[in-house]
Order: sequence, then C-alpha cells, then structure tokens
Amino acid sequence: MINNGKRFEENFKKSVPADVFYYRFKDGTSSWDQSDLTRFQASNICDCMLYTKNRLFLLELKNHKGKSIPFSCIRQNQLTELVKAHKFNIISGFIFNFQDIEETYFVHSNLVNQYIESQERKSFPYMWCEEVGVRIRGKKLKTNYRYDLGELLA
Repeated sequence: MINNGKRFEENFKKSVPADVFYYRFKDGTSSWDQSDLTRFQASNICDCMLYTKNRLFLLELKNHKGKSIPFSCIRQNQLTELVKAHKFNIISGFIFNFQDIEETYFVHSNLVNQYIESQERKSFPYMWCEEVGVRIRGKKLKTNYRYDLGELLA
C-alpha cells in the first residue's frame, strides 16, 4: 500500500501539464537497499524540478495531517540549498499539502526560512500558508487528486 506522502507526490506529478518538463530526483539509496544498515544516504535538494517558459522551479513536496506542518519535516540542507537557488533566479519553495483540510499551497523558500527564524512555534500553520502562499486548487477524483498548477506556473 502506498503511503500518503508518496500518493501526494504521484498525484502532483500526474497534474503537471504535458508541455512542462518534470523530473523527480531519486531517493538516494532507498531504491536499491531497503535496509536500515545503509551507511550513506544521498540528500537531495528537493523532490522535483519543473521547467517551463524559461523558468526553473525546484520544489519540495510536504504532505501532512492536521492544520500545521512541523519544521522537523524539512531537512536543513533542503532549506539552505533552496534559499541559495532563489539567489540565481530559480523559483524554489515548498508545496505544503494539508491532508485533513484538503488544501495545498506553494510557499517560497525565502519565506519559509524567514518564518522559521522569526517564530517561537515549531510548525507552519495552515493560516500562514494561506496568507503568504499561492493556493494550488485540487480536484478530488475517487481517491486521488489532480492539481491545477496554472497559477503557480504562470
């Protein structure tokens, strides 16, 4: 059975328009060794890359239950590298999917970094993502979703 995070990633991939280049970065050693004894694990900058209309997007997808997403879901190397990518005119950020309330938002990596540095709390609340992010509307099929990526990619 596929976990909810992988299902979200697959639904997102299937939502990418045909005229947009999509690439999913490999999950390091997990694909060839299911053991906890693996000593080295590749640490990707993000989950996927999109390219359209001379613009590059680097996106980390996060799916979580509840009305907030814990900071601990983001690895420090991801945040550091995505903020760095933004300096090169790359659109970099996080796609936060709030599973229980069926809402999805794109938030720029710089805003995520600023929020982590300025808050006493330990999570990204749904209301903050709604305030600063770009909403990605989803259409529920029977069990899966299709996302309208038009506003994000425009």
